[in-house]
Amino acid sequence: MIDINLIPLSLRKNGDDNAAMTINIPKEILIGVGASLIVLMVTVHLILGVLWLMTSGHLARVNMEWQKVLPEKTALDAIHKESGDLKKKIDTISNMTTKKSVLWSPKFNAISDSLARGLWIRRMTLDKDGLTIEGSVVSKTQSEINNVGLFLSALKQEADFMKDFASLEVNSIQGGKSDSVAVTDFSVMAKLK
Repeated sequence: MIDINLIPLSLRKNGDDNAAMTINIPKEILIGVGASLIVLMVTVHLILGVLWLMTSGHLARVNMEWQKVLPEKTALDAIHKESGDLKKKIDTISNMTTKKSVLWSPKFNAISDSLARGLWIRRMTLDKDGLTIEGSVVSKTQSEINNVGLFLSALKQEADFMKDFASLEVNSIQGGKSDSVAVTDFSVMAKLK
């Protein structure tokens, strides 16, 4: 094999490739670099340890503050839930009263004006369906059922009373006697439109 090498003989290597890879660094420099790396690693470790201690302390303080605030937060959540429930009830009542604004005083006047002699109202109840009127009637001369019918027909003819109601019907009529006088209890339902 022919070897062409233009490098002068004094500068040529002996063929030892491992020798070319070694670097001759003095021991003092190696010790200095090694010590510097160790000091750098210890310093970084200490800084990270201090940061961990600081964040642990901060987390412990925040956790203690949270434990102090937790009962108040629980009470506030309960108040918030209760206020939500109250708001729903208020909205329901508002929907019943504002959407159908009914003037009740003319209706009560009409009821009062339509009462026949011997007929009286014991209770009036308003709910989402309408107005329930409960009363009693007593008569020595006429039929009590007739008096209830006259009362209903008088209410039906009152425009101020019927304008917000779809119908006016008798729910129940029950007769009875009290001291040899016939007393009839009745219930009338006026359904809202």
